[in-house]
Amino acid sequence: MLEIIRDRTLAILGAAIALVLITSVACSSDTNDKSSLSTVEPIAQITNVPAGTIFAPSSEGVPVGLNDLASVSARQIGGNLQQVGIAVSGRGTVAVDPDIATLSIHVEARETTVSKARQIAAEAMDRALKALERSGVNESDIVTRNFSIQPQSTYVERVSDLGEYGQSIIIGYVVSNSIEVTIRNLDDVGEVIDSASEDAGDEIRINWITFGLDNPAMYGDTARELAAHDAHATAELYARTLGVELGPVVYLQETGGTSPAPSYGATASGFSEDFARSFAPTQISSGDVDVTASVSVVFAIVVP
Repeated sequence: MLEIIRDRTLAILGAAIALVLITSVACSSDTNDKSSLSTVEPIAQITNVPAGTIFAPSSEGVPVGLNDLASVSARQIGGNLQQVGIAVSGRGTVAVDPDIATLSIHVEARETTVSKARQIAAEAMDRALKALERSGVNESDIVTRNFSIQPQSTYVERVSDLGEYGQSIIIGYVVSNSIEVTIRNLDDVGEVIDSASEDAGDEIRINWITFGLDNPAMYGDTARELAAHDAHATAELYARTLGVELGPVVYLQETGGTSPAPSYGATASGFSEDFARSFAPTQISSGDVDVTASVSVVFAIVVP
């Protein structure tokens, strides 16, 4: 009996000692963990980047050295370029005095038969062409843009054994002939319009006139230079405001270029020759022609 009691006492004593050891180890581990955490330093911001480092488009977001920019892989400069560097657009405009005018002349005849309508339209156009020739317009500057013969119909009510019904019937034909005329001496524009209108008669229509440049490409480079300067100035403004320096161009695309012509709408239709001669000469003002160029540019950012 005494032996059993002694064994139980030893077992209880061993359990107590084990519990004390486990508690000691746990406390030590917790203390070490807290000590370890207290020594972790916060992530430092990039403040020691060498001067001249270029942050170019990179899928890894790794700075690219100035001397290594040419070796950046296509994979690195791919993707959305607007999310790296400074992306801007630029526009350049050159205002130029026009040197040509384009005139749209249209003759139209309506008759009960095709042959009669075609004959009247042909005679009116022939008179207009002769007037253009007398005004000094070259034959090579006259181009046919449209010719058509279309039926003209009306809607009538019919009565038959089956009842009343509507029917479309042809009552005549419309013949149209349109040409575009390039006038190279702008001082003659009013005279050309008056001469053609008087000679062609009531069948003539002058749809529109526009002014432009015979060779707009010769002003295109100037517009491109202005667009590039505009983009660079905008990028420098952003860089200065944000406290960074502008790096080299890593992407450029010409997004558009136009040479819109100011237009003057003129209509001369349905008047007789005697009535036309009673008018003062037609006055036409050309204004300026704008030659434009647009670019999209992405600049790298350099850490100052």
